[in-house]
Amino acid sequence: MQENESNYEYRLFREKEKVHKKEIKALEKQIFISNLKSWIVGIILIAEIIFIFSLFSKSGLFKENGTSENKVAIIRYNKPVTEEFTTTVMEKMDKIKDDKSYRSVLFIMGSPGGSPTASEELSEYLKEYQKELPITMYIDSIAASGGYYIASAIKPLIANKNAIVGSIGVIMPHYNFGELAKKVGVEEDFMAAGKFKKPITMFAKIDDENRKYMTEHLLKPTYDNFVQSVANNRGLKKEDILPFAEGKIFIANVPTIQGILVDKISSLYRVKKDIRADFNGTDIDFVDIKLEKEPSFLPEIKVDLGLENILSSSSSSSFSF
Repeated sequence: MQENESNYEYRLFREKEKVHKKEIKALEKQIFISNLKSWIVGIILIAEIIFIFSLFSKSGLFKENGTSENKVAIIRYNKPVTEEFTTTVMEKMDKIKDDKSYRSVLFIMGSPGGSPTASEELSEYLKEYQKELPITMYIDSIAASGGYYIASAIKPLIANKNAIVGSIGVIMPHYNFGELAKKVGVEEDFMAAGKFKKPITMFAKIDDENRKYMTEHLLKPTYDNFVQSVANNRGLKKEDILPFAEGKIFIANVPTIQGILVDKISSLYRVKKDIRADFNGTDIDFVDIKLEKEPSFLPEIKVDLGLENILSSSSSSSFSF
């Protein structure tokens, strides 16, 4: 009797085990079908997203900056003119020229001036550069002194009506700390060979002889170069530029300077619109070129008049546009 009961319990256990296995298989099948449906829905959604993205990319709505085969590089010269910053700009423009997807350059000038040599270098560079790739010059805020020197290299010269232009001239600051030196007990002492080796001291005013020497040998020649270069760049005679080359600044839309210092008054939006029109409706991307290197705010041209700087020398000076 006990044996029959044991057999019965065993058979019952086996039946329950079979039922349990069937339930597990059914559940696994259900999970598989559910996962399969999820995968199919996911694949369909991904395919739809790719299709929609491709569709709108062709229409230009999702286009990234600079993805077009026809690009216009934007160079923003919005720093003082230094040899370091100018070199950075020229290096970037060399790379732009080597990239055949670039069709032209929009050069936006916003500099108050600086180094005479750097101004000359970039001015000449731009004139040669535009023989290979067109340049549009636009003054957005200021093109003064060396900034104007550079901007004048490209014609037509376009400016915002409120932009500041001009300031054609050369300056050499000089500080006289003589009275202060007496009070704190500082006395200048130096050795020099050559009458004009140390024409300027920071412990006294510049005397007439040295003032004449510095003007004739440094300031006046640089100023003459500046005026003549601007005249050449603008296609004018030196006499035409001289009335506007006394260090004066002008607002760009002043009638007296039209055709002399400025050719056209516009806005950045219109300038870009005109560039697009030049390409007859071709899809154009404007690409802002990053200029990583930051310039020094000190003038790059230094005249050796003694030691190196104000803190370690009683005689140090520099001149700039």
